Amino acid sequence: MRSLLSSILIAVFFLTIAVIPAVAGPSGRAALQPTAYQTATPLADGRILYSVQDGDTLWKISAITGVPIDELERLNNISRDDPLPVGKVLILRVVTPTHAEPTLAFLPSPSPSPLPVTGKGTICVSFFNDINGDGSQNEETEDLVAGGQVSVALIDGTEVGNHTIDDPTEAHCFIDIPAGEYQIAAASPKNYNPTGEMNKSLALEPGATANISFAVQTSTPEKTNQEGGRSGSIWVGLIGLVLLGGAGFMIYTMMKPRRMSRW
Repeated sequence: MRSLLSSILIAVFFLTIAVIPAVAGPSGRAALQPTAYQTATPLADGRILYSVQDGDTLWKISAITGVPIDELERLNNISRDDPLPVGKVLILRVVTPTHAEPTLAFLPSPSPSPLPVTGKGTICVSFFNDINGDGSQNEETEDLVAGGQVSVALIDGTEVGNHTIDDPTEAHCFIDIPAGEYQIAAASPKNYNPTGEMNKSLALEPGATANISFAVQTSTPEKTNQEGGRSGSIWVGLIGLVLLGGAGFMIYTMMKPRRMSRW
């Protein structure tokens, strides 16, 4: 009987030894595993924060977050031996915040079209006698001339005025015409030839006065010279005829006595 009891006790002892590691082993290994921690999203200023939980110590927080304990002490100005009240917010690290460039939610509008020019201005037109033919007026020696014709039109072809200049002392002005792009066409006065462009363009600003002067050169002296040349040729011809007639008469006179002596 004692031998049976001893055998049972020995069997129970060895069974207990075999079962205890199987039961305690997994729970022991599980107890050694640190609490999983998911890194928080940095705030706008780059700080990553941690809220103290029940049972936390600085050592435990360092273990589960991977932040060295010295770094935790420095960032939070605390000591590893200081008590940590539940809910206290600790700084785990500070990262440099990144700012993504904002994406436009709309297409940029095209460049605005320039506003139409409004208002009125004045264009004054004149003709001057370009004596030296250089196309520019010397006001001391090259006076204005009358008789030129001018037409003023917008660049779209709309004519705003035309005029034959009849005053040789001043330019003719087209007053209070719409501001804008203009083409000015001119025709030379009678007995004058153009020495420059007879079609010009300009941009008339609101409230401005634009001056256009066309260069022409008188053609009268050339005609006078031609007429003088023709008159001179006529007189030379007449004088030649007179001289030729006089020479013939003299010859006739000298030969006439000889014929009489024969008779």
